[in-house]
Amino acid sequence: MSVALLSAQTMAQGLPASMPLRVGAPAVPLITADHAQAIYRHLVEAHWVPQTGLFESFPDSQDRKVSQQASLYEQGAMGLLAIRMGDFDRARGIFQFLKRAWETGPQEPGARRGVHGLANFYNAEFGTEGIEKTIHVGPNAWAGLLAARLANADHDEEALRWALDVAYWIANAVPHENGAVAMGPLDDPHGPPWSRIFSTENNLSYDAFLSELLRSPALEKAQRETIARERDHVENWLFNIAFDRRTGRMARGTNPAGVDRIAALDTVTWLMASIGPHRLAAHGIDPDRLMQTAEASFEVTVGGRRGVDATDQAEADFIFNTAHAGEPLSRRPAADRHRLIWFEGLGQYILAWSELADYEKQAGRPLEARRCLEKARRLADACDRASLPRYPARSAYAYATAGNLYRDGWHAPAENSQGPASSLIAGVWRVFAGLGTDPFSGKQIGAVQEVRVAAPRDMRITQRAPAVLYGTSEEMTLRAWQALGRGDLPQAIIQAQAAIQEWSSFAMQLQKKKMAAVGHPIDYSGEAQEKKEIFSYWALNDVGACYFILGKAYDERGDYGNAARSFQQVVNHYSLAQVWDPHGWFWAPLDAITSDYVARDPAHYGSLLPQELADGSLTGKIPN
Repeated sequence: MSVALLSAQTMAQGLPASMPLRVGAPAVPLITADHAQAIYRHLVEAHWVPQTGLFESFPDSQDRKVSQQASLYEQGAMGLLAIRMGDFDRARGIFQFLKRAWETGPQEPGARRGVHGLANFYNAEFGTEGIEKTIHVGPNAWAGLLAARLANADHDEEALRWALDVAYWIANAVPHENGAVAMGPLDDPHGPPWSRIFSTENNLSYDAFLSELLRSPALEKAQRETIARERDHVENWLFNIAFDRRTGRMARGTNPAGVDRIAALDTVTWLMASIGPHRLAAHGIDPDRLMQTAEASFEVTVGGRRGVDATDQAEADFIFNTAHAGEPLSRRPAADRHRLIWFEGLGQYILAWSELADYEKQAGRPLEARRCLEKARRLADACDRASLPRYPARSAYAYATAGNLYRDGWHAPAENSQGPASSLIAGVWRVFAGLGTDPFSGKQIGAVQEVRVAAPRDMRITQRAPAVLYGTSEEMTLRAWQALGRGDLPQAIIQAQAAIQEWSSFAMQLQKKKMAAVGHPIDYSGEAQEKKEIFSYWALNDVGACYFILGKAYDERGDYGNAARSFQQVVNHYSLAQVWDPHGWFWAPLDAITSDYVARDPAHYGSLLPQELADGSLTGKIPN
């Protein structure tokens, strides 16, 4: 986009009469010191978990499976903000957790064994791998970027060594194609082939990580040359494959089916930050045109508020027209042309306009710089007007308004009784945008008025001691088994009850599905396909196991009434559940109830089963 076109479009949108444009005007403030401190205070007081050092992404979501989760990417971003705020202790706390998780991850069983890389999510309160155990390069690059920035900012040799380990792993253990790194080292056996998908966003994160390593004065010459060569390959892919020079658009990446042309805001905002408008221009990519395209594709008005969507109109319409009726959170709204406001992305977008303003200013176009900054200021004001009213001083922000970001993407978690959940990453990006600090490079954007701010010293920290782990059905059930195994019956009971509460609706759906498709427990002879099929009924198996755990725990306490009621739930609703034994076979809770309780203790459990089941003639029919 030419400067003249940018000027005409911005003038057509109108600027406040109270803010006349002046050539050579001072930098524009996008946040006050008090406001930045208020947001940071909220992030620590509401999101930080002292016992692990991690920050929960959505601590007040009513979806408890999500409320304990800590996104890996968000830990990297939060750690970078902590460094910017001078809060090195909390930045080191995140780094130390991630380093330990990196070292112990390859010891995990299954496909994970022997494979390095951090999971996409961790449980912030228990320190275990979280609800999404996939290993993606992008979040790992953010973890590496945090370590490299910590090393450069605080001369931390341990952080530099680990950052180099992460970089070596990405460069050598993750597949590459045409210079780009794949999304991960492992394919999902039931989903995407991550080792053959090349994400623009992931490669931009990797590029920023490599660039931060190259800023280290401690690198040896050979290390510096290797890292620079790897970055050149990544950027060659970004400039010549991910970027379409005919249309001026960034692709989301490539996959076995070809180029993924779904529009994604962060491919633009992260390109502006990681590469920077000056280097983009040097490679023949016009940063003005890039932002004009983003403006036309992503800016929206939803519920009378101005903001940005994660994708464009075509993808919003597609999601609305194909969403499943039974999944309301995944739908796009019928109003406002099916658009949503993505508050994390809004912070990124504000920062991108500030980057462009700095570029215009250094190019000797102060009028254009001022217009870019005015746009950034108006969007920052719009973001603050949408802050969560239950928290003081505009200190908290939602992740997004209702709807899936993409057809295969994330949506804002379930609200609580007071409204949307507080989002860690939305708050982090609001502070970065307000301070004019680019987290990718750590540089201060000169066109944004610098704010002198540090982490508050009087934050109120609450120690958390949760009784129950929330997450996947598998990890919740495993936690209940572990408590039962060590004889902690109260813990086994509350953990099993929590898993049942969270996952029973999914389990009942899978019971009906299995009854219709198979009609009986699946025989297992050791074949991998049989095992895969049994595991495909995951929630049914886990909830059936949890009701068995409840019955067994109550029986050991002598509470036969509650034990019988727990076993009866298996009989009535989860009769086709099958549980994997680590020794290498599956067993059925219904069979165990029949042989271990009904047959041995008919006085307490004799009335549990219909006669045909008690006699051992299991037909697969669900008793009434």
